[in-house]
Amino acid sequence: MDLLNLHHDHRPAAQLREARRRLDDHGEVCAELLGPALARSWQRSQGAGLPMNGRTHGAPHASAAQLARAMERQYELLSHARPVMDYLLPHVRATGSLLLLADARGMVLQAVGDDRFADRAHRVALRPGAQWSEAVRGTNAIGTALADAQPVVIHGGEHYLTRNGFLTCAAAPIVDPAGRLLGAIDISGDHRAYHPGTLAHTLGLACSAARMVEHRLFDTWHAAGLRLRFHAQTEGIATLTEGLLAVADDGCVVGANSNAAALLDLGRDTLARMSVRELLGVDVATLHTWARSPTPRAVQRPDGQRLWLRCEAARSSTQPALPVLHD
Repeated sequence: MDLLNLHHDHRPAAQLREARRRLDDHGEVCAELLGPALARSWQRSQGAGLPMNGRTHGAPHASAAQLARAMERQYELLSHARPVMDYLLPHVRATGSLLLLADARGMVLQAVGDDRFADRAHRVALRPGAQWSEAVRGTNAIGTALADAQPVVIHGGEHYLTRNGFLTCAAAPIVDPAGRLLGAIDISGDHRAYHPGTLAHTLGLACSAARMVEHRLFDTWHAAGLRLRFHAQTEGIATLTEGLLAVADDGCVVGANSNAAALLDLGRDTLARMSVRELLGVDVATLHTWARSPTPRAVQRPDGQRLWLRCEAARSSTQPALPVLHD
């Protein structure tokens, strides 16, 4: 989830109409017209037996009691996401859009933003309690971001269900420090308000929100231990682009964010099997010494590339501040 390299390969309306015609007439999902990622999502939607041009009969929607229980189960996610959503709400409301939080199954837990657009969104059940997994709603930003575990924009006619074509939605998955998918943050609005120049910005905002939640989760989970913040530039430390590692007393990595894996050029599974000495060439005793000073230190990853590292020891507060919203 690289905030510096987000883009959206916008599909022209004529191509989408032709792709929809081929699917309707011949049952064919055309990757040439849709692009590989969108085509895979349409194929999953088709495989779920969803009627492209009709209503999804029996689409699940939680009762008030069921939604309350789901929110109780997702208390940790909600408690860390709410401050982030409050922080971004003015930006989202100003664009006439909604900011939504969904759990790992695609159930919308919370929705805030422009009240006028919320009325339109409610007509297609884009509201708390509704299930927005691909298997239920077809290709959509929440469901597709969860299915692919990647940020995504679904713009207008790229939605599998025709009735959702008035929407433009950008969503980013939220992953906990152990690498488990927790849910997604989504920004949804009227497709007429978006153009190619604004799609990347909206996706970047959704990714920033997801990163903020992940940072808060990391700092809370590992507040009692040794935490490493690192980046290729000193200015990148304490921003949304920093790598985060939690290190146990024996030097094993016990938590990480997706930036850490990217900055170290390693998969999460590989990262979890390595010690901090193997990763950065520094032992735990030295890291604890460095934690006494806020000064960043130069270290090297296994291939020799330099990184800048700041160490933090245990602290008493479990309510981390929001990280800086810039590169």
